[in-house]
Amino acid sequence: MKIILAGFTSDVTESELREMLSRYAEVDELEVIPGDLPEQTVAILTIEASNAEAHWVSRRLTGLYWRGHSLRAYVSLF
Repeated sequence: MKIILAGFTSDVTESELREMLSRYAEVDELEVIPGDLPEQTVAILTIEASNAEAHWVSRRLTGLYWRGHSLRAYVSLF
């Protein structure tokens, strides 16, 4: 399943994200897409999980205060 994660700055590294996400799920793939503004950077992560498990991870990440910003997570429909 794919989860879209937003709300962090563009200076975050893939390894920092993987370390933070490791508490919630094993990430198979991670793509960081920088935005025009600092907080518009998003990450698309792929995890091996059922729909219910992906929603559980999304709920745990949404509202998480990390590195001075509140994160938002969405389970991708595609």
